[in-house]
Amino acid sequence: MRRDLGRRIYGYLVSAAFALFLFSPILWTLSTSLKQPTEMFQWPPVIVGEPSAQHYTAIIADKDFSSALINSIVVSCSTIILTMALSIPAAFGISHLQKTAMRRLLTLVLALRAAPAMIYIIPYFLFFRQVHLVDTKIALIIVNTMFAVPLAIWYLSAFFDQVPREIEEAAMIDGASTLQTMTLISIPIAKSGIMATAILIFIGSWNEFLFALT
Repeated sequence: MRRDLGRRIYGYLVSAAFALFLFSPILWTLSTSLKQPTEMFQWPPVIVGEPSAQHYTAIIADKDFSSALINSIVVSCSTIILTMALSIPAAFGISHLQKTAMRRLLTLVLALRAAPAMIYIIPYFLFFRQVHLVDTKIALIIVNTMFAVPLAIWYLSAFFDQVPREIEEAAMIDGASTLQTMTLISIPIAKSGIMATAILIFIGSWNEFLFALT
């Protein structure tokens, strides 16, 4: 009994130390953001100094930052919506193909994403200049979506593969159409994978600067 308790305590201590190691950069960043300017570059470093919110106040008061933050939120959320609207039906269809055809199509989809983003800058710029969308959020949403769709299809098709075919077949026997089977059966079962994919798309869109600064 004591041995089991000791192992449990040891496991908790190791887990806590590992978690502290993983979160230490975030904690250090938070601590630095609350320091006075004179304390930020002090040596030896001050872990907990006199808390100050002046950096957050300056950022909130900056109109350019507020505008940039809103633009990032709008672009990222719009990219998620558009990407999911295109990727979910495509991934559902691919997952129901034969294995050979599915693998070939998935390889083609992923190959479209393998090319470096740099080679697309000039073609996209010329295209958006022709349609008068240069330096607009719509253009950025389209670009982000075009890069996100191949990866989203790749991820989602794997999640749809995990949906039991027996459940889908039972729904179709009961009279459900393919669209109803996808929306009422497959999507709810694969919702955790869909949410994970949406988070990855949001992060990728949020961190995209190459086209945003072009």
